[in-house]
Amino acid sequence: MVKLIKKLKATEFGMKLREKFYPRFDSNPIVSPQKNLAKSMKRYKACDSKKCQSQIKQEITICKKFWKCFPYHYYMYDLYQEYKQLTKEDLINYIPDFFWYYLYLPHHTSYEFWLLTDNKIITEQFFRSLKILQPDNLCSILNGRIYSPELMLMNYDQVELELERKNAKKIFVKPAESGQGKGIYIFHKSEDGKYISPENLFFTETFLAMIGKHNDHIIQEGITQHPEISAIYPESVNTIRIITENKNGDVQVVCAMMRIGRGKHEIDNASAGGIFLKIEIDNGKVGDFAMSYDGEKFSHHPDTHFIFHNFKIPDWDEILRFANESAGKLPFFTHLAWDISLTEQGPIAIEINLNPGINGLQISNGGLRHVFGIENPDYYWKNPGKR
Repeated sequence: MVKLIKKLKATEFGMKLREKFYPRFDSNPIVSPQKNLAKSMKRYKACDSKKCQSQIKQEITICKKFWKCFPYHYYMYDLYQEYKQLTKEDLINYIPDFFWYYLYLPHHTSYEFWLLTDNKIITEQFFRSLKILQPDNLCSILNGRIYSPELMLMNYDQVELELERKNAKKIFVKPAESGQGKGIYIFHKSEDGKYISPENLFFTETFLAMIGKHNDHIIQEGITQHPEISAIYPESVNTIRIITENKNGDVQVVCAMMRIGRGKHEIDNASAGGIFLKIEIDNGKVGDFAMSYDGEKFSHHPDTHFIFHNFKIPDWDEILRFANESAGKLPFFTHLAWDISLTEQGPIAIEINLNPGINGLQISNGGLRHVFGIENPDYYWKNPGKR
């Protein structure tokens, strides 16, 4: 029965059947497309500047006819708003979520080596072996025990000595398998030398034992980002999300955006309330407006009032070179999403994702169909999962 179901999923009929129940039944444990759509529909109903219903219906029909699936993204990207007068080409340039996650990505990328990107402890070891620069690893918690960066057993006294040696000002404690910034603890060094989180938790042996009962974790030293990036919003590490494409050894950056924290939050994830900006890959110039998943639009940062117009990412050529060279060291994957931080010493990789989210990229950059070379959606429907 399991083999039969698996075989059915790999057929055009199986994919069309699956699409009929999307997004009500989706297996993604981190991002719920059903919840995202519910928020979008609430925004749609409250909007008092919509296009007329006949135009909305016509535009949805255009998208549905081209992509062969219902364009829920039409509501998620607020394409119904009166000021968004789009041509047919503009409309069909937006890639639907279902097509992206279930047809396009599986067609190009093998998930055989998924563990290399989905487990932060393994990713850290892998990056170190490839000499891909990343935040300093202080230790890891595996099966409730403390391990050194070289995966040698160590005790908490040794962890404290390492913190003292590095004079770490900030510590990030991340679940080995999680995304969207969930489950992260951030500790700051106090005047008396202790590490305390905004939730008034102390970084102690007891704390490590507590979190180690449930999940594996990686513990990294906080980084100092480039002062021009910090000026936008200093509370979080504002990462640059870069999508690389590696086809037959030809590596290129295809699109990028900047993720920025807000509201005193120390993480920049858009799903955690952060905002994001388009980056022009030719020159590193950011868009004039930052966006959020809730349809908000900002010409300046809501907390620092930093104006986005005419800002260019410093050392952009170096960032592109770092992304391309790093992606070239991972030929197992066609598309990768790199979260890169620009430090005073240069770019480093915070983490990578095998299933790059499309929503933030298209909200900030516009439709990306041509960027990813999708000329004939029918081909993917007729060859689901085949490479």
